[in-house]
Amino acid sequence: MNWKFLPFKSKLTRTIRKSDLVPYDFVVVGSGFGGSVSAMRLSQKGYKVLVLEKGKRYQTTDFPKSNWNVFKFLWAPILKCFGIQQLSLLKGVLVLHGSGVGGGSLVYANTLMEPQSEVFDQWPGKKNWKDELKPHYQTAKKMLGVTTNKILEESDHVLKELAERMGFGDSYHPTDVGIYFGKSGQKHKDPYFSGAGPERVGCTGCGACMIGCRVGAKNTLDKNYLYFAEKWGAEILPEQKVSEICQESDGAYAVTIHKTTSLLSRKKKVYAHNVILSAGVIGTVDILFRNKEKYKTLPNISDSLGTVVRTNGESLLGATSFESHRDLSKGIAIGSAFHPDASTKIEAVRYPRGSDVMRLLAVPLTDNGTKWTRPLKLAIQIFKRLPQFLRLYTLKDWAKQTVILLVMQSVDVKMRLKMGKFFLTGESEGNSIPSFIPVAQSAAQMTSQIIHGEPQNVFSEVLLQTPATAHILGGCPMGESRESGVVDSHHQVFGYKGLYVCDGSVIPVNLGVNPSLTITALAERFASHFKIKNEDLYNKRQIHFGDL
Repeated sequence: MNWKFLPFKSKLTRTIRKSDLVPYDFVVVGSGFGGSVSAMRLSQKGYKVLVLEKGKRYQTTDFPKSNWNVFKFLWAPILKCFGIQQLSLLKGVLVLHGSGVGGGSLVYANTLMEPQSEVFDQWPGKKNWKDELKPHYQTAKKMLGVTTNKILEESDHVLKELAERMGFGDSYHPTDVGIYFGKSGQKHKDPYFSGAGPERVGCTGCGACMIGCRVGAKNTLDKNYLYFAEKWGAEILPEQKVSEICQESDGAYAVTIHKTTSLLSRKKKVYAHNVILSAGVIGTVDILFRNKEKYKTLPNISDSLGTVVRTNGESLLGATSFESHRDLSKGIAIGSAFHPDASTKIEAVRYPRGSDVMRLLAVPLTDNGTKWTRPLKLAIQIFKRLPQFLRLYTLKDWAKQTVILLVMQSVDVKMRLKMGKFFLTGESEGNSIPSFIPVAQSAAQMTSQIIHGEPQNVFSEVLLQTPATAHILGGCPMGESRESGVVDSHHQVFGYKGLYVCDGSVIPVNLGVNPSLTITALAERFASHFKIKNEDLYNKRQIHFGDL
């Protein structure tokens, strides 16, 4: 008899709750940087692991050729869009996040950098987090194949000129990324894990990293952590959304799931001794709120849930050239960066030719103002520069002629998330997150001058006073007790033994850099605390990783 999945109202439900019949040691919710590391390391140690992922499983050739193929690019199941990019507009923030087996690694820009040392001074508690995470950063870099970008193209040269014009040319540098730069377009035997990993293909510099790498050069999680997790027995179940999490009388957890790609799917339950929530900030915080307040299955979760949420201090801007000879789409998604001050980083971002759907989020660059005056200023801008505005929105290949600027700051601004009537929403907390960053606006204006074009803001920043972010952090803060945090320093939820959180929601500060490497390092640290269940299996499986 298959004990793994039972109908929601099965008569066998009571029988399966006995500890000796629980089929999994761990259920991991989410397959991004936190979930994939947890799944692999626990499988390596001999535990039985199930990974639940709401998105679809994508093979290399499944990714869209352009993000105009919204059914494969965007995640909006109600519209039959089952892609890798999800946009969540909450009160106070527009969040861009990933979906699919591999989580955010499928759609992120490959950028894997450590934050500056000063960032760790702001982390809570008495731990020396810089020293604590140092070995785990090194492990994460080896697993993700971090290397310095080797393809610098026109948009990178534009960014370098911008850095020099702003007086910070010395801080310009190629990014550290998770990409295989073997011979362009050619297959190679696994270069990372003593030949035990999948074949790889050398990067072609097509710029398509953020719509899904169809080449096979991007070091997505299905090519490292998830690859070995499955090889060692972990089960990955895609297209499954978690609703209720209930702790049974014997301490095991019953996790209720349903299929995301079918409106008529029946609810099922899976059972495990431990549950790891790694669904990203939006997913994890939403699950915990629903179980605390709606289902009341986890009523004792700390009231700190949803607090200390940050956007990595971001602003998304851009500039589009009207010079048709320019090709700003070649290269990798984020190939270079510079620092205009100690707390700010600016990166040049690109989409491949023909992938213009993000044009729909852009409006002309607009000066600061209130929630009423800034939209009015936008209307005046459009009226005054109507020819340029119309040209901007009728340009044949927006992506080819556009540089997107990602501006990040390690400043102390935050908000909080709470449960609305149906969905998560947000509200201000302390120093509110700004939707206008002066240095970012100046950079966009100057970039437009360099490429002879028009600068742009994201519409949410101008029309809604809402910052946009691809790097939302926090919501499940670490603390010394339930009164000061949601989880302890080992990521366990206060009051619920065997329930853990391992993703960006435990990061307590704006990092000032893309957070994927830090999430991976935190997950490596988290997984290292669990004892080895099968010593022989562990030693046999460790051989591919040398000293990792």
